[in-house]
Amino acid sequence: MRNFIILLLFILPSSAYMAAQESEVPEPPVLDLVSVDPFTGHTSLYWSPSSSPNVAGYIIYRFINNEGYSIDTVFSPYVNSYINTGSNAAFFSENYVINAFDSVYYSDPSSPNTSPFSNPLNTIYLEASIDSCMHRIELSWNPYLTDSPAVDEYRVYFSRDGSAYQPEGTTADTVFSIESFESYSEYCFYVEALLSNGTSSLSNLFCIDTDIPAPPGWINANYASYNEDGSVQLSFTVDPENEYSTYRIERGMDSLSGFENIQEIQNNSGFIEYTDRSPPEGILYYRLASLNNCGEAIVYSNIASTIRLDLELEGDLVKLHWNNYYSWRGGVFTYRVLRNKSGFFEEIVSLGGTDTLYTDNLRTFMHETGNIDICYRIVAEESFNPYYNDATSISDTKCIEQPVKIYVPNAFTPDDNLVNDIFKPVLSFSPVRYRMIINNRSGVTLFTTNDHLEGWNGMSGGRKLPEDVYIWFIEAETPEGKTISRTGTVTVIFNQ
Repeated sequence: MRNFIILLLFILPSSAYMAAQESEVPEPPVLDLVSVDPFTGHTSLYWSPSSSPNVAGYIIYRFINNEGYSIDTVFSPYVNSYINTGSNAAFFSENYVINAFDSVYYSDPSSPNTSPFSNPLNTIYLEASIDSCMHRIELSWNPYLTDSPAVDEYRVYFSRDGSAYQPEGTTADTVFSIESFESYSEYCFYVEALLSNGTSSLSNLFCIDTDIPAPPGWINANYASYNEDGSVQLSFTVDPENEYSTYRIERGMDSLSGFENIQEIQNNSGFIEYTDRSPPEGILYYRLASLNNCGEAIVYSNIASTIRLDLELEGDLVKLHWNNYYSWRGGVFTYRVLRNKSGFFEEIVSLGGTDTLYTDNLRTFMHETGNIDICYRIVAEESFNPYYNDATSISDTKCIEQPVKIYVPNAFTPDDNLVNDIFKPVLSFSPVRYRMIINNRSGVTLFTTNDHLEGWNGMSGGRKLPEDVYIWFIEAETPEGKTISRTGTVTVIFNQ
């Protein structure tokens, strides 16, 4: 019986004998990484070898719809990488698997003893498009599908017109927007999937021409300023490199929200002026938007606000307060307070760029003004701005009705030292009719005048009168026709 078994072994075909020896299939390898060379389009595969001892090589497959399609064979158990020079990863994402085969492959290649497929891995396919409405480049790619190691994030690289590639940013998503780019240039991109084990997978290279008009790099709101008629004058300067020509002026009652469109403008000069002829009450905020060919705002100016002035009269004090101008790029350098005098405005004080309060004393200027109303304006001046020089903004004009008052001193010193030498009442109005009489205590008239700007120098009949108490009488008619009569005493004092 033993001899028969030995004889049977000798007469079995050698292939059947080897198949009997290789009945167990090899363990599959682990596909560790698939990556594209962005500049050649070739795809590289890296794997960990099968743990089986009798592996003779590996078969490379494209994996489509869960089916493997062999593209090449590696006849060595020691090789653990492969470059597919016939890859189409520059045009779409490709999936790959590999398996191991043992020595049976050499005796019967048509029916090799192969392992199951490895885990599948895919290439990253990147594509880009230009959103001309929003003036940005949109990148998108398919995810790199792997459980271990996991993808931590994706890094985007770019080159402009052949320059060295540099990172643009990272994202955990598979889309990325680039809003800052130069028009009429070629931009090329690729994506790197950063894996948790320190390795990475690269995508294809995708290039795109940015042949769209260049938007303004900046728009400066020069000022928002009230005109004499209550309208608001607006001024804007636009980046001269800009190639857009459609703009929209927006107005809001709040500096950060609630803007409404008030005018659309076509302009190619780089300097835009507009008059808001019917502005609503309150502090107003304006900005200019550059519009793309879809009517969408892509660049905004800084915000320009009006200055609203408010007045309060407390006794002889006029209290002014106003809002801070918002928002020059250079900030406010100074606020100048203007008051009308004899029909025109004059500056009465200049304040720092953070001051928004001022108090004016009626007594200090009543004798200088002939106006029924006392009116004020604020003029703001900007500090240095690289886009526009010498910007100013004028507030609205606010007035108070001049109070009907007569201020009369109770003493004066007519000793010719040019200090308090004249007795002269101060009127808060320009009288239509006026009379002032000075008497001594005996009732003798010493001085009389019908000119409210003429005062008494303490003399009568060409001689100086002695120190004493004298009686004055004033009668004045206001522009409204009201007659005011006042009487009192004034003391003449000589300095020793």
